[in-house]
Amino acid sequence: MYNKDDSRHQDLVNRGKQLEQLLQSTEHSEQNKQTALMDYLNLLNTERASDLGISFTQRMLKRIMAAFEAHPTADLAVDQLYTCLLLQQFHSMQFDLWRAHPAIEKCRNALTMLEAEGRWSDCLRYCQDTANSYAEIHFWPEALAYTQRAYSSMRELLKQKVKVLENGELLDLSDTAFSVITCALHTANGVTPEMEATMQQDLGTDAYAAVYAEAKDAADSEPMTDPVELTDEYLAIRFELEEKIDEALEHERGYYDYCREYWMAKRMILRSDYGIRWKSPIVLNPNDEFH
Repeated sequence: MYNKDDSRHQDLVNRGKQLEQLLQSTEHSEQNKQTALMDYLNLLNTERASDLGISFTQRMLKRIMAAFEAHPTADLAVDQLYTCLLLQQFHSMQFDLWRAHPAIEKCRNALTMLEAEGRWSDCLRYCQDTANSYAEIHFWPEALAYTQRAYSSMRELLKQKVKVLENGELLDLSDTAFSVITCALHTANGVTPEMEATMQQDLGTDAYAAVYAEAKDAADSEPMTDPVELTDEYLAIRFELEEKIDEALEHERGYYDYCREYWMAKRMILRSDYGIRWKSPIVLNPNDEFH
């Protein structure tokens, strides 16, 4: 959490306002705008000013979305997705990634356009990072949906003989298959026959079996979680639940032993507000240490 020094905080706010004016100006080159934007975002990261980062990127995203709705272009779609990734990053710093979900949902049209236009590198990066965001908070159905889209993007790139992205990332379909399987194993349906058939065809039967075994071993080694988290009843109230837990903890997150207080609040709210009996990882894994 960002601890505000009033004068420093106000300085960062003022810099943000100046930057927004610069970004909307027609008197500066796009290169200068991008340089100034990255400098400011890096500064917010260094200062751990997640609250300012969230408000700034939310305003940016709102303007880009309005421009995209008025005149949908691939370039605006890319800007929209990358701004959404910045928003996810700042929410992660503040330990409230679930709050990025509405923005992610609003970016679906931009992602669909880029997929239709074959902008696979941009789609891959966005879907990988968004899947990781959802996995970080154990929102597994959403994580699975985005890692499957990342898998499809990588397949298309490999079909075009692209093996290395501009940032130097090597494309490895086995790694993305591992992510798909990992996310699927945390959902009620697991790895479906359709998923298995696709990955077996792409990787070969033996290679797929090896990737599956590795993902299964990794999943089995994780702390046990309550199976109630896989039910439709639980999945339907996750976002509302997080809001209530946040209020119960007075919006303080990320401190030492935070997880214990988080799980205590979660158990009480699930039982009192929803009639759902839930066991925490501490109860299900008595030999493990959690902080």
